[in-house]
Amino acid sequence: MSVATPLVDSVGRRIDYLRISLTERCDLHCAYCHPGRRTAPPPSDVLTADDILNIARAALGMDICRFRLTGGEPLLREDLEAIVARLIALPGLADLSLTTNGQQLADRAQSLADAGLMRVNISLDSLDAEAYSTITGGGNVDAVRRGLDAALVAGLSPVKINVVLSSGAVLERDDITAFAELVQSRPVHVRFIEAMPTCDHAGYLPASVVLDMLRRLHSLLPVPGPDGAGPAHYYRLGDSPGTVGVITPISSPFCSRCNRLRITARGELKPCLFSTASIDLLPALREADPVPHIAALIAEAVASKPPRYGDVAEVSVIRAMHVIGG
Repeated sequence: MSVATPLVDSVGRRIDYLRISLTERCDLHCAYCHPGRRTAPPPSDVLTADDILNIARAALGMDICRFRLTGGEPLLREDLEAIVARLIALPGLADLSLTTNGQQLADRAQSLADAGLMRVNISLDSLDAEAYSTITGGGNVDAVRRGLDAALVAGLSPVKINVVLSSGAVLERDDITAFAELVQSRPVHVRFIEAMPTCDHAGYLPASVVLDMLRRLHSLLPVPGPDGAGPAHYYRLGDSPGTVGVITPISSPFCSRCNRLRITARGELKPCLFSTASIDLLPALREADPVPHIAALIAEAVASKPPRYGDVAEVSVIRAMHVIGG
């Protein structure tokens, strides 16, 4: 079996990570992800399980070996476990992870782990029940907590929690202290993420404010990140079993280390999150032998990947995250 040649873009970045959105549908309605009024979900998801497998085969043939399944909310796909099992069986796959809002995770964490899922990221913007319900348009924070514990029991590791800093309210509610207490009681990794200009950039809060607050409460020890650490910088609070991290796309962009491509649930291949540019994979997916056609389009996307998101003129008109894929 031949070894794939590493895929490198025009500025020397190795591209080995692909995020695949399984659906635009979601059972929550977070303002920074779904701008505007709540609307009915699309009638169906464009990408089939076979489509996803063919995309993965093409990517693996180009040495893209790390996949993340996103949405929308991927747990709304009833065939999710089957997709995971088929992906994990592909030769060369090094990492398979999932991003979820956690509402349904308690009931499916074990079946996902049994299917072969390796790790999970849980979106959780507040541990306060009332605030969480407001942020998410009616979400149940206790369901997310149960999902988090179920993921740990199922052996999904690492378990990461994504907290979007969409406004200063996270400070007013004392959420930072609550999340600090969480990583001191459980081996989870909480990452505070600066809100990106995908919808409304008015609520931007720099991650440095969070770190300053944590330093007033605890000694922060910089540590290497867990598996799949990506662009986050991590810290341990004393001898805590978990860590806190910050992801700073606005205050300290990490474009020079970007190693990813994205595929939307509509079959659009995006070389950069902050661009409206995309390549339609659907015609290639409908070919009798789709894999080589998809591979050619992946190569095209890598060649067109901008060096920095600041080079993208369309930055202020990006679609909602549930459409792009989280």
